[in-house]
Amino acid sequence: MSKSLWITPEEHLRKKKVKKNLLYVSLMLGTAILSTLVTIATYQF
Repeated sequence: MSKSLWITPEEHLRKKKVKKNLLYVSLMLGTAILSTLVTIATYQF
């Protein structure tokens, strides 16, 4: 059996929340890095 079936519903919800928060943080960081790169590229040309 897979290990994912061994976790409790509470653990599943906690892991789901952590993954969701990591997704949001990574999207914000990616947007900030992308906008920084665009700004630097705009001022160089």
